Amino acid sequence: MDHKIIAYIKKIDEVIKKGKFKDNWESLSHHKTPAWYRNGRFGIFIHWGVYSVPAFGNEWYPRRMYDTKDPVYYYHVSKYGKNFEYRQFIDMFNPEKFDASEWAKIFAGAGAKFVMPVCEHHDGIKMYGSDLNRWNMLELKGRDYIAELKKRIEEEGMTFLASNHRAEHFWFMNFARRNFPQSEVVANEEYRDLYGPAYCPASGNARKTDKEITATDEWLRDWLASSCEMIDKLQPGAVYFDWWIQKTEFKPYLKKFLAYYYNRGEEWGKEVTVFYKVGAVMNGCATFDVERGQVSDIRADVWQNDTSTARNSWGYTNNNIYKPASEIICNMIEVVSKNGCFMLNVGPKADGSVCDKEKELLAEIGKWLEINGEAVYGSQPCEVGFGEGRKRRVGSFIEKTIFTPRDFRFTFKTGAIYVFQMFGKYRKELRIKKLAFSGEHGIRYDIKKVELLGSDMKIKHYQDESGLYISVPEKPDVPFPYCFKVTVD
Repeated sequence: MDHKIIAYIKKIDEVIKKGKFKDNWESLSHHKTPAWYRNGRFGIFIHWGVYSVPAFGNEWYPRRMYDTKDPVYYYHVSKYGKNFEYRQFIDMFNPEKFDASEWAKIFAGAGAKFVMPVCEHHDGIKMYGSDLNRWNMLELKGRDYIAELKKRIEEEGMTFLASNHRAEHFWFMNFARRNFPQSEVVANEEYRDLYGPAYCPASGNARKTDKEITATDEWLRDWLASSCEMIDKLQPGAVYFDWWIQKTEFKPYLKKFLAYYYNRGEEWGKEVTVFYKVGAVMNGCATFDVERGQVSDIRADVWQNDTSTARNSWGYTNNNIYKPASEIICNMIEVVSKNGCFMLNVGPKADGSVCDKEKELLAEIGKWLEINGEAVYGSQPCEVGFGEGRKRRVGSFIEKTIFTPRDFRFTFKTGAIYVFQMFGKYRKELRIKKLAFSGEHGIRYDIKKVELLGSDMKIKHYQDESGLYISVPEKPDVPFPYCFKVTVD
């Protein structure tokens, strides 16, 4: 094993030995959700890297280009040739339009309170400077793009976070091993530190990443050292891990990472957290995340939803299908109403620019939050529940929803209940059943007034045991979804 990895593992053990947090669930359960995160509610995720160069399929291009049953493979052979390796895209990654200050201003203008770039994706290329692996942007291109972005993000008053997807790099390139044993992924040891083990199970089924692939101790130590070096270099307010860390063999190493990071946070005087999926971390020891999906109801602990502006990809492609801003905002409302935080991904182009469509979407979201942000930032779930209307499908990769006139969502701050109208058409009369006058299944507060945020329109209301009735005299001249502020005493 590399002597640098061995030295870093020793450092990790020393920090844990001296620190408040130990590498066991009991100790890690004392983790507290950061106030800046709980109150911020909305952040930006960024997928940007060498995989942005071909701009086709999605950010899994480096894996799919070696899969002979995948459309990406046929595209790759047609455009670049059968012998064109993924490494060669690095030379084509020249982001001359990258301007960290411009990015930060765009994200701040969208109303984001925190920003999280992917610092290393499954392709194994670090977008920041590293002493542990030569395949990092500082060494490859002479620039630490992530460090530049962190500086500008913090100057704009947002919190910098970091995403790390290295775990899956253990097998990510394994279609090359199965289909192209003469490729440099497999046959050229000079590039082993780029392509990783490209592990393929004995069955030859490269897709059996959960049941038939188990990471080696050597890889797990590499993952731990690499992840800890990332936080030491960048000091992020939170770290996001993708899905493969839920594997049993990761558990002892994951506990070490959490203990090391939480202890580092104590040293820095920062509130920090880690985002995880599918049961990778014991409940209460970090922050639960659902990719492109929802939880069923209000969670006691703050959780996170991460999704993308595009339906088909996290990274930029020439064929991205973008969601309308109203759909994204409704998704945000649904998440926040269930005590969640909403992380919206953008995928900049390989040249370092944010595409016009994503700029437009972010500007629309920013305009909406400028009007309705008081109902989002620092809000809490409402005592009557996250909302009313028909039940939604929940889980990962389930997010497209058609709302009806009976769908409302709620948030709360002391002295006010916020009611979001999720149906996208003007309705003169609204009835919110959950805000009926009741001590059991409604509210007993005195309703002082009802306002439509962003409008000086006079809103009439009355309340009885069947609901709160709101009268909207004309179509509002404010962006949808509408938010009604119900002032209570």
